[in-house]
Amino acid sequence: MKIKVLIVAALMSTFAITSCKKVADNGEIAVNTTINDIKVPAGFTWESSRAVSFTVNMTDSRFGTNAVHVISVYDGDPSNGGSLVSRGSATTTTAYTSNLYLSNQIKQVYVVKTSPDGSSITQKVTVGTAPVSITIGAIDPAVASVGSSSSAKILGGTVTSPDCNSGCTVTITSSTNNLNVNTGDLICITGSNITVSFSNINGGTVRVCGSNVTLQNANLNNSSSLIITSSGSATMSGNINSTSATLQNFGTLTYSGSFSDNGIFDNEGTFTNSGDFNMNSNSNFTNNGTMTVSGAMNVNTSNATTNSGSITTTGDFTANSNSNFTNNCSLNARGNFNDNGTVKNYNLIKAAGTATINSNNYLYMYNGAMISAVTMMLNGAIIGSGSTSLVKISGNTTINSSGTVQNAIQYCSGGSFTNYGSFSGGAAQGCSVYIATSGCNSDGNGTPTVTDTDGDGVADNLDAYPTDKTKAYDNYYPSAASGGVVAFEDQWPAKGDYDMNDLVIGYKYKIVTNASNVVVQVSAAYSLMATGGTVSNGFGVQFPTTYASVSGLTGGTLESGQTKAVVILFSDSRNEMANWNTVAGATTTATKTYTVLFNITNGPTLSAFGLSSYNPFIYNFGRNREVHLMGQTPTDLADKTLLGTQDDNSSVASSRYYVTKTGLPYALDVPVSTFSYPSEGSDITKAYLHFSDWATSSGSSYTDWYSNTGTGYRSTTYIYK
Repeated sequence: MKIKVLIVAALMSTFAITSCKKVADNGEIAVNTTINDIKVPAGFTWESSRAVSFTVNMTDSRFGTNAVHVISVYDGDPSNGGSLVSRGSATTTTAYTSNLYLSNQIKQVYVVKTSPDGSSITQKVTVGTAPVSITIGAIDPAVASVGSSSSAKILGGTVTSPDCNSGCTVTITSSTNNLNVNTGDLICITGSNITVSFSNINGGTVRVCGSNVTLQNANLNNSSSLIITSSGSATMSGNINSTSATLQNFGTLTYSGSFSDNGIFDNEGTFTNSGDFNMNSNSNFTNNGTMTVSGAMNVNTSNATTNSGSITTTGDFTANSNSNFTNNCSLNARGNFNDNGTVKNYNLIKAAGTATINSNNYLYMYNGAMISAVTMMLNGAIIGSGSTSLVKISGNTTINSSGTVQNAIQYCSGGSFTNYGSFSGGAAQGCSVYIATSGCNSDGNGTPTVTDTDGDGVADNLDAYPTDKTKAYDNYYPSAASGGVVAFEDQWPAKGDYDMNDLVIGYKYKIVTNASNVVVQVSAAYSLMATGGTVSNGFGVQFPTTYASVSGLTGGTLESGQTKAVVILFSDSRNEMANWNTVAGATTTATKTYTVLFNITNGPTLSAFGLSSYNPFIYNFGRNREVHLMGQTPTDLADKTLLGTQDDNSSVASSRYYVTKTGLPYALDVPVSTFSYPSEGSDITKAYLHFSDWATSSGSSYTDWYSNTGTGYRSTTYIYK
């Protein structure tokens, strides 16, 4: 609340109305309650983030009991823009633990375990408010569990099996002959140990949910679909005859004889066939599960065909002319491997016989991929990209005049080596490149070279400070890519006008830990955006460590007389910012930035220190009148006798702090780098049209009230520009 009579009078008249009309950005009129009308549910804390404790146990013993593996937690997929939140050590005897503070909008995180050799395993973890405890071993569970559940866990994501619980037009529980399936039909086979024979499948969908089902004459025509669900198992005869027909397997499917694919084939489970497997010219092929082909596999289509699971063939694997085959995981041909098209390999291709790459054809190898065979006949090109990949031939190699090995490739030949072709772009002979074993590559190659310059137990390639044994990891709040903003009302213990702009300051924290996950340094960046209060506000932050443990502070003042470490950035906001930055059209002052750095001796573990906004506060009318976020305790220098006076409902006995008698906070903390705060004198509910909905739902609805710029979320009329 500002000491301006006209504004106060205007606000008081506004508060007297039970509801007000607000103009959203789309021009629509929305009726919402004012801040005074919000019925705050008991126990609501006004937090847009929540604390989540993490424990990651590590069972990978490949490098010894005490070898340090690094655990990293990201707020999204690290391969697709996810940002680092926390990082630390784990061994087979000591788990990694951390106490994160995650935005309520974050429903899942990605946990990455990186071993001393640089190999890594990523797990996607659903998070709520309950503690998270997971175990990561040497084998990627995303590969080890392929085809074993209703949600086939694959390299690229998750595909979920349907069931037979709804939508079925016909349900089959016993053996049936001469079944016709047409457009609009959904045939659900729920019986087990039965035989179903078809006259025609000319459209519609057949789902198999029973076990040991025999499907006879299951020829898929037109836009028909056959789905073996995760609970189903079947033996099938028939083919995919139409380019728009689909065979999808989530369970266990056995095919008798040679299989002909002219349409869409998607295996998410376990597929076995006793003859050849032919991808014909119109085939669309995806394997995310386990395939065993007793004959040969032939790729005869120019459409993209992808293996992200495991394929084993008893006969040859041949990618024929104009084909385009991608191997993301494991391809094991117990015959020969023939490349007459284009093959992209990201993991392991293995042949028990000869690997042949013919003229004008290509084998692309990416980031530590391998191809292993007994002999090699190279008439085309092997091209490496990213980190070095390996061609490993146990017997003889012949590279003819048209054959080339290019870029990031190491070529290891155990027998005779006849080369009429060329090596270029850094490709070279050798057998030393290290490639880690994994769920996709059971062979691997070489021995890792682990360098630890500072001797702290963390390999240099995993150590953010490889020459400083006192430091190892950087941890962030909110994340490495984003910051947070805290906005204050400054008239505590009076309520104020709730424009939440009396002092608006952004922050971002980097917490440095050592190899034992103990906090050794804090680096903080602050940005003062607005000082809408007419009083002179000071600003400080109390950190969860002792005053005595802090040394080497730069960029602030370590306040004496405190048990905990309290850093004061400034004592008078008017000296920091000449203008308020809250009145549209008025002169503005540029955002002012501050950098604070201090060391911690004998500090707490990261789990105890936590990753949050810590305890920011303002003070005015003397040093002893502090205003904090709801639930945060006053510092030692605060006047506790002011608690529970005027509009404040604080109670030391009840551990209740900085909340009004109607349940409102005196400050808000939002996990975004930039907060579009209300303009001068504008109740926050005018600017943010779902603020009251968020509050009355105890924070379960409209968790993005502060960040969503979509229709109906905010009215820019009441937001400072």
